[in-house]
Amino acid sequence: MEDKKNLIRMADKIQEALIKLKHSRYLELMRQLTSFASKLQELTAESRKMGASLVHGWFTAAERCCSRTSRMLNDISYSISQIQQLTESPQKKTPKLSLLVEELNQVREEFGNVDFDKAENTVSVVTDPITLDDVPLGPFRIQLELDKLSELYKDRPYRVIALNPNPAATDEEVTHPHVSGNKLCEGDGCVTIRAALEEGRICDFFTVVRSILNTYNPDSPYVALYDWNGEPCYDCGYVMSREDTYYCYYCEHDYCSQCSTYCRFCEETVCLGCSTECPHCEEMVCQKCICRCTECEELCCKSCLEENICPNCKEEMEKENEEQECKIAGTNQNRNPSQPDTSEAEIKLAS
Repeated sequence: MEDKKNLIRMADKIQEALIKLKHSRYLELMRQLTSFASKLQELTAESRKMGASLVHGWFTAAERCCSRTSRMLNDISYSISQIQQLTESPQKKTPKLSLLVEELNQVREEFGNVDFDKAENTVSVVTDPITLDDVPLGPFRIQLELDKLSELYKDRPYRVIALNPNPAATDEEVTHPHVSGNKLCEGDGCVTIRAALEEGRICDFFTVVRSILNTYNPDSPYVALYDWNGEPCYDCGYVMSREDTYYCYYCEHDYCSQCSTYCRFCEETVCLGCSTECPHCEEMVCQKCICRCTECEELCCKSCLEENICPNCKEEMEKENEEQECKIAGTNQNRNPSQPDTSEAEIKLAS
């Protein structure tokens, strides 16, 4: 007897929420129509501006009118689609209390139980544990929030909560490839879910949501299943998706973007440990694009070497040559004009 009373209380709360939903539908339609009329007025004003621009030969201004008109038409197209959704399907009568009780009994048969939280004013069911492509995701609670049912045309009035969560390694908010922050990406099921709630088909609503949870669409997941456990960075341990990993050709490990770089010369991806910063140009260089100076054996990139000599050694050698030349020039100035040049005397002796 108590169980039957509980179902009746549940059905009564659902009926109240459906009456509010009907009222909110008309309010939303009025809001959309007002917005649509405002956009038409803006389009008419833009038409006048276009006419004035053409009269005066202001083609730049006319082109700006074209750009604004294009944006307005996109907004108008969206408004029309919203209005059509609200007007095309005729409003159904609010189900009688007895029909809603039958719906709840059907939910109980389908899911084994149905819970009603008086304080939160929610009706919920729990799915069986879900596994997709060998990734265990655990059971989910599908929780219909009756106080938010009137917001159906703006937001989802239900939550999908992981009871034994196994979230994606790269994002703890994603507990299912199509659930983020307890919100389900409905995809093509959006229209079916809305229609079921509008008509008070509570069992259909829960079964459609469950069906989406048991289906994996590889084209539109928050996190793909093959990336579910992620890849740890070999250096810092940060867990990455495969798209965010960078492979080092030298040490053959995967790294995150913070622990990797690329050679500025051959553009090969390389980790920080297998790369070196050239001390002269300060660019990151891989192992094959860096060499040792033949004079001081300092490492630097190939572009900074001149005849296998680094800039510092090159400068030092040029300085020594200049000093030598200055010394020879000074000696020549101080010698006796009648005295043969040292280099000439050495040449004669050598010959």
